[in-house]
Amino acid sequence: MKIDEAYARVVLNAKAEPTIEVVLRVGGSWVQASAPSGTSAGSHEAQAWPGADSVDEGVKIAKERLEREVFPGIVGKDLTPEDVDEIIESVDGTERLEKIGGNAALALSIAAVKAEAWERGIHVFEEVAEIYGSKPRRTTPLENVIGGGAHGGATDIQEFLLAVPADSMTESILITSAAYREIKGVLKEMDPKFEGALTLESAFVTYLGTEQILHMLASIRDELKSIGYSPIIGVDVAANELWNGKEYVWKKEGVKRSTEEHEEYIRELARAYELAYVEDPFHEDAFEDYERIQKSIGGIVVGDDLIVTNAERIKKANIKGALIKPNQAGTVSRTLRAVKEARKKGMMITVSHRSGETDDPFLAEFAIGVGADLAKIGAAGIRTVKLNQLLRIDPLL
Repeated sequence: MKIDEAYARVVLNAKAEPTIEVVLRVGGSWVQASAPSGTSAGSHEAQAWPGADSVDEGVKIAKERLEREVFPGIVGKDLTPEDVDEIIESVDGTERLEKIGGNAALALSIAAVKAEAWERGIHVFEEVAEIYGSKPRRTTPLENVIGGGAHGGATDIQEFLLAVPADSMTESILITSAAYREIKGVLKEMDPKFEGALTLESAFVTYLGTEQILHMLASIRDELKSIGYSPIIGVDVAANELWNGKEYVWKKEGVKRSTEEHEEYIRELARAYELAYVEDPFHEDAFEDYERIQKSIGGIVVGDDLIVTNAERIKKANIKGALIKPNQAGTVSRTLRAVKEARKKGMMITVSHRSGETDDPFLAEFAIGVGADLAKIGAAGIRTVKLNQLLRIDPLL
């Protein structure tokens, strides 16, 4: 593809923070892509923005560096998306994309994939699949239905998750969305303080305790089983937020736990409620702890802060699941390398949104393109941008 023009502009994400949207003109048409940002970020992931006193200043610096240092190297040239990613890497020159910022780099990287797809007259998910080297495949949405931890709520566990695999993505989305609405009704009955408030990821905020929430979700799982589905429930512990360097501090629940006590508690929850999915049960460098708990529970242990969509860290992780967040990597090429390494190890792939999402549907396209097992993209609010894209793609597969 020949990029005729490129520019960046500032748009807002779901947290009302500024972020970068990159616009490319290719063959007389325009494509655009924007990057999300997270609330709880691991120290090993790509740096979101260049160092500054505020996110506003970081975004301003990133925009200027894209326009001054990166765009001149791509405009007027015939490039592939991989070429664009190499130029980003070359100009930045740091492992964590600290000069340009991983979010700005990702916006350009995604825009290049979209531009190539447009020029070739194919869908974006087909372009992703060709770059990845496989065929597109349906995914199953994993919805964050109740929030806690850094996202709000009364529990230290950050997310309570539900997925309902079905014969089509359309059926899966509609059934899971119905369950989400049912959860709201149950919370009104169980929690006298519940007023329908939502986290940034559109999960319900409740004052119920961890085990009350899990008991409720297990009951809904059993209801769905009774009508022929095989739903899964899970948690994102986000234990990096609990770790103080010596022990796990459950601030909202008023408990301090040693590594051994923390591990036993997570293990008990997994067994008691038959959790099929346990994300980030330990802090970001606890590779041995992850491996040990994976061997002792029936569910899939998933690494987020542990592996940060980084192929080299994935090589070290002896667990069954990898969370894939493109902005942790910073480019589509880096993200695809992480997916490939995870697949080599036989890991289940969960492609994931961030709390500060945008109205760009690319994540849904990416999940289909790499054949992700699960797509963690939320249930409502701006998350419906991704869910609706899956609904549009479903009849094409």
